[in-house]
Parts: sequence; structure tokens; C-alpha cells
Amino acid sequence: MLRIKMYQAGNGDAFLICTDTTNILIDGGYASSFIQYIKDDLIELNSANKFLELVITTHIDSDHIGGILKFLSLNGTSTQPSIISVSNIWHNSLRSITMPIAEPLELEKNRSLLQSIHDRGHPKIQSDTDSNAEKIGAQQGSTLATLIHNGGYRWNNGDGTTSITKEGLESFAITGGMIRVLSPSQDSLKSLLSEWEKQLKKYGFKGSISSGELIDDAFEFMLEHMNDYQRKTPKPISATTRKSLHEIYKPDDSPTNKSSIATIIELNGIRILMLADAWAEDIIFSLQKLKDEGHSMIFDAIKISHHGSYHNTSPELLDLIDSPVYFISSNGNRHYHPDIETLIAIVDRPSTFPRTLYCNYATVASTELKNYQTKSEAKFSVIENACDWIAFTGNK
Repeated sequence: MLRIKMYQAGNGDAFLICTDTTNILIDGGYASSFIQYIKDDLIELNSANKFLELVITTHIDSDHIGGILKFLSLNGTSTQPSIISVSNIWHNSLRSITMPIAEPLELEKNRSLLQSIHDRGHPKIQSDTDSNAEKIGAQQGSTLATLIHNGGYRWNNGDGTTSITKEGLESFAITGGMIRVLSPSQDSLKSLLSEWEKQLKKYGFKGSISSGELIDDAFEFMLEHMNDYQRKTPKPISATTRKSLHEIYKPDDSPTNKSSIATIIELNGIRILMLADAWAEDIIFSLQKLKDEGHSMIFDAIKISHHGSYHNTSPELLDLIDSPVYFISSNGNRHYHPDIETLIAIVDRPSTFPRTLYCNYATVASTELKNYQTKSEAKFSVIENACDWIAFTGNK
């Protein structure tokens, strides 16, 4: 058996996947998500003499890593954890993508700039899990990379100097199964680094980019601030004016989302497709290769990319994959996710099995979908505020 809990993480993601033999935490939402919901479950696991075999931070974005920042700041070190033992953390940082600094003088020339970026800290965001301003920067001045390194955690299966990519880690053995890495590619991480370097040089950075504590922190802090530069405007949801996903789909262009660690989690014969905020085109490329090798594209559950945004679920992707269970994580407050066009495209496809869409909040789109009649007459149900454990039986 396998159990999944999708936490209420505002407009973010936080998932805990558990079997009798392993436990995996994927993203942590905001700091308040961890304090209000995740922490107690980890304490309960620890009290049962269990541990987290793997923590995956899919990409550097406040709505995914804020809760992990809070977790590690409270958990302390790997050898003396205050909440729960963690065996391994996946997190692609500057340390994972570049070589260590070889010329300290180059860093010294840029120290003032890097220090100012560091001092600005994390974005001061309005939490989507309570009504108060959640000042992550004031509460947690350290980056995730610093907390992992200083805590002595096993990082990217080693010391954090290698990255998690589909080329470098096509599959990874875990207790009771394996994880297949679908994204990012090495080129995706290079694109992210290039975009960040371009922004950094706009501020006056001189010289080449290498890894070091201060510049590693600047990388993470800047990416969090860069992530919100694009804002989607709300669309009218009147059925008389709505277009189909096929008509409105436009690929995501965020290099940060493209850097997402997307995976297939295979445990006890159960296959869960966890898409983070990945680009649809990258996922199609990886899955098509698996399909050509004979792997089924029907999964036990699919976590839809980027909170149901129509920029991350293409008609071509939906032609390739399906599942009786879908997870949609968003409260819809900041980015108007999920998009109703995405949800309709999921349920409109002909199917030999009923589909259940689990939403961790009731949103405008999820509520409308409950009253929707599919064109194919395929059966589906929508469960809102779905934050309890969901069990899957395997050994297929």
C-alpha cells in the first residue's frame, strides 16, 4: 500500500508519500504550511521510528521551498535532528551546477553587490495560508543550500556538487521501488544559470560565475524574486466565451519552472507521476522515450504541473498520459490557478475508467467543474479540500 497526503499550501505544493518502508516529502509550500500541517505528520513518523528517505525540492520558488526552509531551520543537523531524520535531499543550487570558485579575487570585486542581494533575502510575500504577511526573509535568512550544507545533510546523493537531471540520474533506487527523473535536463539548468547570470550582470557583476557561499546564496535569493515577474491576468469563465485548451495553450517560458525536478515515483507496484511546475514539452520528450520502451502511460495518480496552469498541460501531453486520480494543488488566490480549461481538457477525454480530481482547496474552477457535463460522457468526480491521506493498493 501507498499513501499520499496533499497539504493545503496556499498557491504552492507540498506532498508526503508514505509506504510501510519509506517516506518521501516533495516540496513544502510556505513556512506556514509546514508549521500548520506538515510538522505534526513528521513528528508522528519520527515517533514511530521512521525517517524521511528523501526530500525533493523541485525548484527554487517561494511557494515550494518556504516550508522546506522552515523545516530545516527547525530540524537542525543531520546527525542530531530535532524533528525527523533525513537521509537525502534533492535540491539543484548553484553549487550543483557550477564549479567552486577558483579565483577569490573575482569574488572580492563583487562582494558588495552579492552582499546586498543576500541582505535583501527571501521575498516578503503575502501568505496564502493565513491573513498575515509572512516575512520569510525576516524569519529565515539562510538559503536552502546553506541550511543543507551547514546541517551536514546528504545532498543530491552526495555533497551537492552534482545536479539532479534526467541525464545524470535516469533512475534512482529507493526502499521498495525506484524514482525515474523526467526533468530537468542539463540544458535546462544551463538555461536557468544563463538567465540568472544575465540578470546578475545587469546589477553590475563582473567576471565569471562560480560556486561559493555568498554567490550561492545570491543565486537562490535572486531566483525567488525573479519568479514573480510575470503575472497572469484573470480570464472570464463564462461558458459562452470560453475557448478550449487546444485554442489557448501557450507553452510556459519560465526558466525556473523548466528547472523543476519532475519524477515518476514507483513504490509497491504503484506509479505516481509528479510533475512539479515542469514544462509540458520536456515531460512529453521523456515520457515518449519510456513509452517506446514499453512502459505504460496510465499512472495510478498524476500530480498536474504548475497548479493546473494552461501553460504547463498541453493537449499533446493529455493525449499521452492518463490516470484515474489527479492532484491539483492551488487555492487560486494569486495566479488564478487552476485554469478551468485545463480541468475540462482532463475530463473531456474518453475513458474506460472514472476519474477523480482531488483539489486541496475549493476554487472557482473546481466548483464550476463539479457541474460540468463531459463531451465524451466520461465519468468523473471532483473532491475539494482534499487534504486527508489517500491510499493506493499496488502489487500489480
